[in-house]
Amino acid sequence: MSMLSAPHFHDEQAAYEFVEARVWPQGRVCPHCGVVDRSAPLKGKSTRIGTYKCYACRKPFTVKVGTIFEASHVKLHLWLQAIALICTSKKGISANQLHRTLGVTLKTAWFMGHRIREAMADGDLSPFGGNGGAVEADETFIGHDKSVKPKGQKKGRGYAHKHKVLALVDRETGRARSMVVDDLKVSTLGHTLIKVFERRGVA
Repeated sequence: MSMLSAPHFHDEQAAYEFVEARVWPQGRVCPHCGVVDRSAPLKGKSTRIGTYKCYACRKPFTVKVGTIFEASHVKLHLWLQAIALICTSKKGISANQLHRTLGVTLKTAWFMGHRIREAMADGDLSPFGGNGGAVEADETFIGHDKSVKPKGQKKGRGYAHKHKVLALVDRETGRARSMVVDDLKVSTLGHTLIKVFERRGVA
C-alpha cells in the first residue's frame, strides 16, 4: 500500500488529528496563553475544522498557529502531501512538479516549498555575530532578471539585467544567508538588513 494512501493525506479532519497528535503530545496547548487542556472544540456550522476556544484567555485557535501552516488557506492534507513528496524525493522536487501533483497554483506550490524547506533548516538559530564576531556583507549579480531590459548594450553583457543578491557571512561560525534585493543603493541595503535583523534575530 502506498504511503500516500494514509487517511491524513486525503481527509482534512484526519490531517488535523495527525498534526495535533504531534504538536500536542502531552495535551492541547493554547498558543496565546500557554494553558494546557483548558479548551474545547467549537462546533458551530460555520466553524472551521480543528478550531478550539481557550477557557483561560477566551481566544480561538487551531493547531496551525505558530507552525508553517499558519495564515495559509491551503488545505492541511495538501500540506502533508507536499511535506511527504519533498522528504521522499531523492533528487528534490520543483515547484512546478508540486503544482502539477497537488493541483495548486504555481505560486502556491513555490510558497509551500519554501516554507517547508525553511522548517527543515539547520537547528542552529543563534544570531549572526552573536558571539561578538564580525559579520561580512557583500553583493553579487546572478542569473537574468526578465523584468529588466538593458538599453544600448549587447545581450549578455553588463550586469543591469541580472538579479542583485546580498549575502551575509558570519566569520566566526561560517554560516551564510543571501537574499535578492531591488537595487544596491545604500538605503535599500540598509533597509533590507534591518528587516532581516528584525525577522531572524540577526545581531
